Amino acid sequence: MKKLFYVMASLVLLFSGCTRELESRLTEVESRLAKVEDQVKELNSQVSLIQKLISGKYFVQSATELPDGSGYKLVLVDKDGNTLEKTVLNGKDGVDGVNGEDGVSPSVSIKQDTDGNYYWTLNGEWLLVGGEKVRASGIDGKDGENGKDAPLTEFKVENGKWYVKVGDGAWTYVGEAATVVVGPIASIDASHPDVVVITLTDNTVLELPRGTFGVKLQILLDDAVFQHMTAGQTQSASYEVKAPTGITYTLDSYEPENWKVTISEPKDNKGIVTISVPSTGKSSKVLLIANGSDGSSYAKVLHIEVEGGEEEGPVVMQEMMDATAGSIELPAGATDFVSSASWLTLSGTKLLIAANDTYDARMAMVSFKVGGKEYFFTILQAQKDAIVLTENALQVGAEGEEIPFVIKANVTVEVVADVDWITVTPATKGLEDKPFTVTVAANGSTDPREGTITFSSGELQQVVTVTQEAKEAVLPPVSGAFELLTDASLLQEGDQILIVNQAKSHAMGAQNGTYRSRTSVTIVDDTVSEPEEGVAVITLEGGEGAWNLKVSNGYLAAQNDSKNQLLTVDNVTDFATWSIVLDVDGLATIKAAAGARNTLLYNSQSGTERFSCYANTSNNTKEVLIYHKLGAPATPVTQYDALGVYLGKQERIYQAGTDQYVRSYEGSALQFVLLEPQGKEQVKLSGFTTALQPGDAVTVSVNWKKNKTQVVEKDYPMTVLKDQDGKLWVGDAKGRGVIIRK
Repeated sequence: MKKLFYVMASLVLLFSGCTRELESRLTEVESRLAKVEDQVKELNSQVSLIQKLISGKYFVQSATELPDGSGYKLVLVDKDGNTLEKTVLNGKDGVDGVNGEDGVSPSVSIKQDTDGNYYWTLNGEWLLVGGEKVRASGIDGKDGENGKDAPLTEFKVENGKWYVKVGDGAWTYVGEAATVVVGPIASIDASHPDVVVITLTDNTVLELPRGTFGVKLQILLDDAVFQHMTAGQTQSASYEVKAPTGITYTLDSYEPENWKVTISEPKDNKGIVTISVPSTGKSSKVLLIANGSDGSSYAKVLHIEVEGGEEEGPVVMQEMMDATAGSIELPAGATDFVSSASWLTLSGTKLLIAANDTYDARMAMVSFKVGGKEYFFTILQAQKDAIVLTENALQVGAEGEEIPFVIKANVTVEVVADVDWITVTPATKGLEDKPFTVTVAANGSTDPREGTITFSSGELQQVVTVTQEAKEAVLPPVSGAFELLTDASLLQEGDQILIVNQAKSHAMGAQNGTYRSRTSVTIVDDTVSEPEEGVAVITLEGGEGAWNLKVSNGYLAAQNDSKNQLLTVDNVTDFATWSIVLDVDGLATIKAAAGARNTLLYNSQSGTERFSCYANTSNNTKEVLIYHKLGAPATPVTQYDALGVYLGKQERIYQAGTDQYVRSYEGSALQFVLLEPQGKEQVKLSGFTTALQPGDAVTVSVNWKKNKTQVVEKDYPMTVLKDQDGKLWVGDAKGRGVIIRK
């Protein structure tokens, strides 16, 4: 016989894949048991099986009657197509002897109540625990939706008495124990194409749907050829392997010592299995194993009765557990217990199974002896089902977008969006990446909107919130010219301004969700001549240090202390009251009276360019510029008579006898320099090659300080307007100019 360690290693491969997602426990009993103790196990196994079948956890794929008529060999399949073989005894033997002095064998069955749910019955009456019926199905009756799993119902015999337990409740006395115990299943008919008919011992008939699922790895074999053999005999049968598309596999076997099993190389997934029983062979089991390239496995168990022989070798058993904690009662007298996993512990004759908190199914093996007979037990426990979001919120622009979105899950995931403008398309178990594409349609409204995407699997649920920006409002074009402002003291109530980024490429635009958008502008000589469509014009209300910035639909306002937002509000508050400070270069510090994130800045980061409020400047958030709308032309400079500089509201009149004027020649260029004695202000003329005459084009460079603050340093294109009485008038059509002594 092959080493037990080899057997255990083979079975690790055998069971690690094909039962990953089995969520419930099914007990595989391979032979008809004679003791009451073992019959109770069969009863509990059938009770559990019925519960799983009517709750849709498993479906009967096929049911083959055993040769001796004692029961059925079932092939069960879960919703993901994983299969499991199970033998069910029909309880026909000994039925007539269950009454009388031997005690009472409880007749266990189910019945559908008026609420549509199935409940357990005992001896024809509702099984009551604490005065309440015990639910057998996992359906709660509300709109036909699946509810929580029904509690597990178990029976036991102790000191010659029958007891029943529901879930984690206490054991309840039923009656005196009989020497013969019958399971609730009398017959199974799987010959119908759409349903499987299960008849219980009290003649209750269950019609259950058959499962139709995709191909999973399995071995098909007519094992009737091998059920009865003689010592020294060799038998052969054809086999076929069913495998998912693209999955390769290898075949192996486990057999008792001195037995010989040959599996021919498959051709088109078909081949021949040959089994030879040694001359001293006794009844035993042979396992045919298929291991898939995707990690899945499948085992075909062949029960071979050798004429005249007794069963030899270890008794092979298997338990399927869900992810919750549980226990298995070992046979009385079990000794020499050995376990391969730390999550299995022995307490008396009870094997305790810890809850599986991992995202992978797991398997362990135990062995023990009863009266010298070796038992080999495989425990397979389902994984903790999970759906894990990589992010729980998506923000999408008004134009709409296709967003790759990945979740991590070890279950089949259903996706539902609660609005019709969001669609989710799947791309093509530990936690696996499951890719989707979230498609958000364009938002044609000027209001933002929100929707949700729900990823679910049974009771597992995760929700992603999708927030979409509003369609950007387009403002009409603005007439008139706006000029860069470098002196905040010149601002007056009723003035109109534009807010522009430092790069002088974009002006503040319309509201877009929680910020203001940007619109391209053309700036020549620090003047926006005709602002384009989409530029927001701001009208000043209030006064110095407490300006209110009025736009077409309200007042600009900071949001609060925790968010970078620039909103439009209907009423003036401290969040909508602003101070404005300009430096010599025109950089504006615009700050709301309230809020920790209250400075109006421009975010230049690629993809998030916008005007909004922030706590301070950074690599991406910069101060802005203010462009001030010029009104009607000021009084022409020719109407002024006093010496001085006239730049609209920026005016400095020079006093005769106090100011000094210097005239100098540099080649053919005549240059006038006007200096105040302390050197705080000066005007420089250049750009001509002859003596100045009315109509000549010149450039006036103004370097003007107020106290220690530089407020003007700029070149102005002007024209010589008049030369009279030793004075020279130079100005432009906007009323800016200078009068100097010639």
